[in-house]
Amino acid sequence: MIHPNPLYTTPLGRAYLTDALTLMPQFDAGSVNLIMTSPPFALHFKKEYGNVNQNNYVGWFLNFARQYHRLLKDDGSFVIDLGGAWTPGQPTRSLYHFELLISLCKEVGFHLAQEFGMVQKARFLNHAELLG
Repeated sequence: MIHPNPLYTTPLGRAYLTDALTLMPQFDAGSVNLIMTSPPFALHFKKEYGNVNQNNYVGWFLNFARQYHRLLKDDGSFVIDLGGAWTPGQPTRSLYHFELLISLCKEVGFHLAQEFGMVQKARFLNHAELLG
């Protein structure tokens, strides 16, 4: 299959800058060792780069996740940086990122290996690693 030109190539692999939903179907199943992503978060206000609202986020992201699962080798890893958000009009946290993790396992077939956090001076970030 003909793939677009990578943005750059190293002895360890290639990086592409393109629409992932168009690119991923071009690759063979079980051909990727690691998928690491920090997708746009489901914030309740629109960002310049575009982001899906919390009510539609899980369905939107599962389109990507099904391809990720197809592409990963049996011993591959999927690492996702999930940002939390507030519930619009309430002083409570949104549950969308928890709903996404559950859907990734129950609907797509991933297995949650671990959660880990990263502390920055301004905020705490939540990450998760899933296995295919």
